[in-house]
Amino acid sequence: MSDIPQPDHDSRLFRRTLLRVMAMQVATLLLLWLLQIRYTR
Repeated sequence: MSDIPQPDHDSRLFRRTLLRVMAMQVATLLLLWLLQIRYTR
């Protein structure tokens, strides 16, 4: 009975971690894009 809430907690933690990683990737790509625009012109 006690293992029923556990996968929900794990999937929620996984989703939050995944969103954080994806947000960092988007921010890094944006920063690299801005640096590329600045230094290639």
